[in-house]
Amino acid sequence: MIRRKTIRLSETLRLFWRDNPELYHKMLEARVQRLWGELLGPSIARYTTNIYVKNRILYVSMASSVVRNELISMRKRLVIMLNEHAGSDVIDDVMIR
Repeated sequence: MIRRKTIRLSETLRLFWRDNPELYHKMLEARVQRLWGELLGPSIARYTTNIYVKNRILYVSMASSVVRNELISMRKRLVIMLNEHAGSDVIDDVMIR
């Protein structure tokens, strides 16, 4: 198929995400999971054993009880920080186990 009118890649992606909102949300969830290790650093990421998003809640399993208690005390800040860096309101809460 030959097209005469060119479309910018950004416009094509915007139309794709608009037509597939569930895929866009899954991409944002994956971004939040990746940001966990990047924002909190390698020392926290080393103690993270499992991380996933379900029903707008980020579930994180920690191997260290000391690190877990520190992160529990700053849950609201974590939600704000992760949402800001993800570029959208992706998660509502963080459950640290």
